[in-house]
This record gives sequence, structure tokens and C-alpha cells, in this order.
Amino acid sequence: MDSDFLNIVANKDRLQKELVFYSLYLMIFENFVSSWKEKSLDFYSNWRIKDEQTGEYYYFVKTELVDGDFCNTRDIEKEKQYNHHVFQRVKENGKSYPKLSLFLWMVEMQFINDADYRTLKKCYSKRNEYAHGIDKCLERFVSKEEKNLLISLIEISKKASKNWFYYVELPTNPNIDPQKLVYENTNTGMPLVYTGTELFYSLVLANLNDIFDGEDENAIH
Repeated sequence: MDSDFLNIVANKDRLQKELVFYSLYLMIFENFVSSWKEKSLDFYSNWRIKDEQTGEYYYFVKTELVDGDFCNTRDIEKEKQYNHHVFQRVKENGKSYPKLSLFLWMVEMQFINDADYRTLKKCYSKRNEYAHGIDKCLERFVSKEEKNLLISLIEISKKASKNWFYYVELPTNPNIDPQKLVYENTNTGMPLVYTGTELFYSLVLANLNDIFDGEDENAIH
């Protein structure tokens, strides 16, 4: 084993900081993708059922019965249309990229913008680098650019969550009275709300800054 690598893993303080960073990054990225996969399914289906063995969600629609009751029926055809529309937008050499396709769908739905999509592509590339080559990553310092990329991912997640509330939950939830909401300003017309996602990631950001407080501006040592 390379002696430099042995020296790195023997440095407890540095190893802890960098492993915390990589773990946070992967957790936040995967949580972002998972939550928006579920949101997209909620957007198109009346109901979704999770297969506890595979972890997959299935597309269901509510069908009204003759007696006025409802039953949940898996709609295979609509499920295929949904998967094609949301997860097969980005293709290269015959291969689909579901995560990038999901991000592109989010742009179309105005939850994020084109600049956010370009940032998420970078985030996805870094996710693959960390997930499949953590030993290589530990051979170098975590750069300021990588830390800023994680911060950008968090900010995009907070923004998308708020837009989901504004564009989907607010118009469709009969229990929310728009007249009783406080609005940020007259220019955006956005309600002043704090989603659970936004609050959670604000705490993550605070802890991240505490972990790396006072670090060199070019690298996390």
C-alpha cells in the first residue's frame, strides 16, 4: 500500500473531517434525488405504493367504483409513460441517465433553472467520483470548490422545495388559504414559508461551517 496513503489515514483529524464531508455530500445528493423521484411520481399519479422487497414505488390511479367508493389500481401504461417522460430524457450512446433526466424535468416544471441544472450535472459527476473512488479522494485535500459545490447543492434543494410548495402544494391543497399567507414581496409573489427541507439543510450548512471553520481558503486540511 502506498506510504502516502498510509500517512493520510493515520491523520485522525484530517480523516474525520474529510470522511464527514464525503458522507454528507453523498447523503444529501441521494436524498435530493430520492425525494424528487417521489415528488415526480406524486405529481403524475393519484397514489403510489412502495414494494417493501424491492424499494420501488408503483404508479397507481384512483378508480371510482359503481357504488361511489374508490380503489387503487396500478396503471402499467401510464407508469411506462411517466418513466419515459421523466427518466429517459437524457440519453447517450443508447444509455439513459435517469438522474440527469429527472433534473431536466425539474427545469421544465420551473422548480429549478438552467444554471441549477448545470450545477447539478457537476454535483452528479462528483457524486460518482466520491461513491466509486473514495480511496483516491482521500489521497488529496477536499478543495474549496468541492465545498462550494456541496453548498450549491443544498441551496438548490432548498429553492426547489420552496418552489414545489408554491407551484404544487399551495394551489392543490384545500386546507391552505393563500389569503392568510405572508408574502415576501410584491415582485416575486412568493409566500414567506420555511419548508422542512429548507430548515433541515440550514442546520446542515451551519454544522458544515462549524466543522471547517477557519480552514484555508483553498483546501480543507
